[in-house]
Amino acid sequence: MTKPLLNPPRWGGLLINVLHSPSLTGRVGVGLLFFLFFSCSDSPFPDFTKTKNGLYYKLIDIGESDKRAKPGDYVTVQMIIKSEKDSILYDTRRIGLDGSVTFLLTTPQQEKDYREGFQYLSEGDSAAFITDAYAFYMKKNNKPVPMGMKMESIIKVQARVLKIRTPEEHAKDMLIEKGKLEQAEFEEKKILDKYMADSSIPAQLIGNGMYYIKLQEGKGLTPDSGSVALLNYRGSFLNGRCFDFFFESQPFEYMVGQEDQLIKGLEIGVRRMHEGEKAKFIIPSHLAFGSSGSSTEIVPPFTTVIYEVELLKVQ
Repeated sequence: MTKPLLNPPRWGGLLINVLHSPSLTGRVGVGLLFFLFFSCSDSPFPDFTKTKNGLYYKLIDIGESDKRAKPGDYVTVQMIIKSEKDSILYDTRRIGLDGSVTFLLTTPQQEKDYREGFQYLSEGDSAAFITDAYAFYMKKNNKPVPMGMKMESIIKVQARVLKIRTPEEHAKDMLIEKGKLEQAEFEEKKILDKYMADSSIPAQLIGNGMYYIKLQEGKGLTPDSGSVALLNYRGSFLNGRCFDFFFESQPFEYMVGQEDQLIKGLEIGVRRMHEGEKAKFIIPSHLAFGSSGSSTEIVPPFTTVIYEVELLKVQ
């Protein structure tokens, strides 16, 4: 089981672990030397130490591995980045199958580069870093500092290292992962093909493997970018079980062309409809909730879904 991402500091517990865990004694000893060395410098943040590139760093928890990251390795982490006022700026828990991201660890690219901190961590370790808005936005991402922030505004990073891989190990992992994805896509397509064959639905195959079934003719406008489409809809699995619906006195307002309001398959489908039309769309996962499933975890990865949609009005 993956540990919680964010744990409170526990230096007392850490020292006890050292005394009772011979396998950790060496690496923790080095870690403590690092910590004590930098602790000699003044820090405006209690318990944080300053690295040579100006990053403030605090080890929160120690894992059981002694495999430490170095530039050139691929590092898989769970990470939350927050503003000074604790607004979440980035959260890997909203990404991917296990809420983590993998990146190539490079040498620090500029002062206060938060990725420098990962060089001091091993698999299973968690830590907190403090940088500033100038380093995070302008130097690292080449973006202006957002309104409401100053150049010196604090940016807080909390991270846990899940996996460290050499380039060779990473390439091998990618091959295995590619095989799993291809197998999952293959299985999904088999299920969809069988469903279509068994149900004998007179459906029209439209872009990228999605099916369109007109249930009621419409005579009005077709939604274009910038218009507002008022919708009723119902989402279900191939077995008919409903997982999503919007049939209310106040219909769903879709700003046509605006991303992240609807899944991709519905964006494509709604643009084909006319005002007053009812239609059913059978949407494979690559146009629905993908290889990760829905953020609510109701729709599993690689799952074909069905949406019945009524286009009430185009404004």
